[in-house]
Amino acid sequence: MKLTQEQLAALIAQVFANLIAAGKDPSAITQDDIMAEMNAIIEAGGIGDPAGEGGAPEGDESKGEGEGEGEGGDPTITPEFISQVLDALKACQKSAGEPSAKPGSGEPAAQKGAEGPSAQKGAAPAPAPAATPAPAAPAQRKYSSLFLSTGASRDGGATSGFKARIQSMSAPERRKTAYGMFGRAVKCIHASGGEVERAAYVAEHKFNDAEMAREFKALAATQPTDGGYLVPEVYADEIIELLYPATVIYDLGARRLAMDHGNLNIPKLKTGTRAMYTGENRKIPKTAPKFGNIRLSSKKLTALIPMSNDLLRSTSFDNDVIVGQDVTKQMALGVDWGAFRGTGGEFQPLGLFNNKAVQNIKAADAGASYASADGVLTAMFPNFLVASVLKNNVYADALGFVFNTSVEQFFKSMRDQVGGFIFAEEMNKQRTLAGYPYRTTNLIDTEDGKTKIAFGNWNDLIIGEQGALEIETSREGSWTDEAGNLVSAFENDQTLIRAIDNVDVGLRHDESFVVATGVAVPV
Repeated sequence: MKLTQEQLAALIAQVFANLIAAGKDPSAITQDDIMAEMNAIIEAGGIGDPAGEGGAPEGDESKGEGEGEGEGGDPTITPEFISQVLDALKACQKSAGEPSAKPGSGEPAAQKGAEGPSAQKGAAPAPAPAATPAPAAPAQRKYSSLFLSTGASRDGGATSGFKARIQSMSAPERRKTAYGMFGRAVKCIHASGGEVERAAYVAEHKFNDAEMAREFKALAATQPTDGGYLVPEVYADEIIELLYPATVIYDLGARRLAMDHGNLNIPKLKTGTRAMYTGENRKIPKTAPKFGNIRLSSKKLTALIPMSNDLLRSTSFDNDVIVGQDVTKQMALGVDWGAFRGTGGEFQPLGLFNNKAVQNIKAADAGASYASADGVLTAMFPNFLVASVLKNNVYADALGFVFNTSVEQFFKSMRDQVGGFIFAEEMNKQRTLAGYPYRTTNLIDTEDGKTKIAFGNWNDLIIGEQGALEIETSREGSWTDEAGNLVSAFENDQTLIRAIDNVDVGLRHDESFVVATGVAVPV
């Protein structure tokens, strides 16, 4: 609707006139009242008579739509009325920064506002509001969202955006909400068959989630036609923030860097300069630093998660949380697997255990003080690994151990000569071993009673990530279980969820890590 200045003035006047005629005190009029009345006038078909009287007779077509309104022909719009409107506007502005009643005055501000210029000019005072007014209907801000950034939800509620909402939550609540909203977005994609606009419809009508519906509609406007089914960025960002802390490497201090174009080159200093002593009038020796380069290129990380259709059909938020947690867990395991066991090359990162530049120590060769000939460790072995790294002048800002749960239980049960537990107390209370943090993952497997332990400065391990998280679902697909059996999702009333992310993992300094092999464990 395009209005002239005169029509706009008439519309404003009509809004205030209708509110005052309905018994509203001019000094108590709020922005919600103004917006609700303005929407009601627009939906009614245009600008009418403020007081309901004095309009053009029916059938009078001498003037076009909206023509001649607000030009003084309306007897209700008088100088006194305009003055009353200005007083009301000033009162609205003043009430935004002051309490409704001044301390100690004992008189509400609304009553004081009644003694404005209108009363001084002899005009009848505005009707006082009822003692117990009926609650006003919620404002239907049908058009205001197009012009005002109010933070309100589509239905006029006072909810704010997802990002702002979770900022005030505790850490457990925030995790649950992020998992749940991500799981709900996956359900909407599943129910819509991958059509983003239809996913918005599902979010709004099945889950009554207008906020998510808006995110899907925004995504529909920017999604490439040949791309995968993307989760709205506001939810994908939060789930990625939970994904990496769920990994062992990130929990110990690995750094994340963005690969904007799928590649990232990071220079690294292999040998630095040194300060040297020299004699009087002698030439100062030169020590030039040597540089290397670490190159990360995006590798496709995929996860295939079979999911019960009963779970996907449910609208329970707790069930949404389960879906989000399952997807996140599988993706986190994939990142850790690449960091430890990746074989390198075009399609996989080069993992720590397969990197020949990383120092490897066979437990049986460390010496009797640290391990037996069969690889059974002594209490001195953890410090032996620490010394093997620190001798390389490694920064000690994020040092830590990684091993599987069998090694963890072995160290916890290790006793001294008088029968006391050596590491159990610090491992149980502080989750440290020999004073350094440790994390466990059973991605480090045990074969023939032997396993591995990694120690290093995890801040020198880089995770490169590119793009957004893609989700696709299939009801007709099949998957292979751990026993090698082909399972039909359709026959088992399941849906396959496929998640795709693009990441790479690399070491900034190979000498910052050591891997102990041939470590004997009881199970």
